[in-house]
Amino acid sequence: MMKWSKKIGTAGLFVAALALVLTTGQEGGIGANTAQAAAAAKASSKSKALAAVYLQIQTQNASKVVELVNKERKNAGMKPLMVHTNLTKMAKTKAIDMFKTGYFSHTSPKYGSPFDMMDSSNITYLYAGENIGKGQRSAEEVVKDWMDSPGHKANILNPKYKLIGVGYYNGYWVQEFIGK
Repeated sequence: MMKWSKKIGTAGLFVAALALVLTTGQEGGIGANTAQAAAAAKASSKSKALAAVYLQIQTQNASKVVELVNKERKNAGMKPLMVHTNLTKMAKTKAIDMFKTGYFSHTSPKYGSPFDMMDSSNITYLYAGENIGKGQRSAEEVVKDWMDSPGHKANILNPKYKLIGVGYYNGYWVQEFIGK
């Protein structure tokens, strides 16, 4: 009796192995699942790499705006603005909000005015302002447009502002300024 169960056991293993070979590479088989998992991992890896590149572009655009604004301030005999981390986060949030919600305004349907956003982000200030832009293809272009606009230029060259935060997302530009 023991020999019979060993024969069935070996035969059962053989049948299972044969079934595995036959289903490998077929839709729904183990090989297909492995291939699907590998494809998903590859796509995820590409997606993460693309996201990292895109984040770098956003960061470079924001940094370039700060550099160009400080150049304008230096040319006007003013001190440079210092980057404020929370103001930068807020500016990026505003840029993303405008893009995703499809509006272009100083007042967000979700967050309210820039001052409301600053308050909810626990950013304290005595003086505050905001510049927004849409569609400019480079930091140079958006800063030029702002400098060509009297109200935006006044924000950039306001001596009461000491801190800046810049956000960029898919063609939407946001500058936040504060003075304490």
